[in-house]
Amino acid sequence: MRNLITLSTDGKLALRASNGAETAIVPFKAHNVLILLDTSGSMAGAKITQAKAGAVDFAHSASLKGYATALAVFADRAAMVCDPQVDANVLGHKIAGLDVGLVGGTTNLIAGLELAEKFADLSAVVIITDGQVTGTDGKPVHSSAVLVRAATLKYRGVEIICIGTDDADRNFLKTLATRGDLAVHVPAQDVRTAISDASRMLPAFDASRVLNGYIGDIRTIR
Repeated sequence: MRNLITLSTDGKLALRASNGAETAIVPFKAHNVLILLDTSGSMAGAKITQAKAGAVDFAHSASLKGYATALAVFADRAAMVCDPQVDANVLGHKIAGLDVGLVGGTTNLIAGLELAEKFADLSAVVIITDGQVTGTDGKPVHSSAVLVRAATLKYRGVEIICIGTDDADRNFLKTLATRGDLAVHVPAQDVRTAISDASRMLPAFDASRVLNGYIGDIRTIR
């Protein structure tokens, strides 16, 4: 039986079978994941280069699981670099010129978490940092202040994944993450691999069944 793509009586896309029956085509909506990348001064050199490459690797793998990847940076303040993208090449183009110091030199993670809270539809946050959390004045911030911001995201069901290196406090990252096993601490030379592998920690959902179903229907239109 051949199916045809058509417009239903209410003007929406539908599949019409040979017997005239129509099935509405529901647009697939990717789940959003935000990478929060520390761009403080200590991330200069190989670490920021590895982190950028790891973000693109992550986006490629995440897209296969039905995720769109966004990227934001944090230091003195936080700023968006790339809105959610299913195409990792678009993300790669957006971050090509990214370097440390873009938003200051401290490690104000609270600013990053506050930015994440502004996402209306967010499934996960991946935090990448190499140092102790500070405020905009560069002074250390008590961990409880950061955890309060993170709790807001967790309450919404947002998964928090943490990747730390160098001076990042591994015990704090385990508390910050949704679960202890969602926090890793790696040598600086392994930052790219750790970010790429973080895609395996993303919550799973049955996107393949939906996508394969539409692919199967569309292939019959000849």
